[in-house]
Amino acid sequence: MQNLLLCQVSDIPEDEAFQAIVPGHDAFAVYKLGEEIFVIQDACTHAGASLSLEGQQDGHKVICGWHENTFDLRTGEALSGPCPTPVRTYPVRIENGSVFIET
Repeated sequence: MQNLLLCQVSDIPEDEAFQAIVPGHDAFAVYKLGEEIFVIQDACTHAGASLSLEGQQDGHKVICGWHENTFDLRTGEALSGPCPTPVRTYPVRIENGSVFIET
């Protein structure tokens, strides 16, 4: 396991996605709901659309903008849509205002 710095908490808008780009890694979709921060893979498991750039957050769910596959931000579970494959989720750690994940 590797701890990876993604961004600052202040970079993440409330109820909107933030796309974190880290050299050598695929993009990450970062979400803030109140005091909670969730990180998932940024590519929809159906057709690869960016969930952070083309998806829409609805509470603890994100809806893919291409074919409306819906995922739970807490578990990655596919809740509806054409693809039952979940997205990968990452454990989040906040330290001094920085967002880290384990990869």
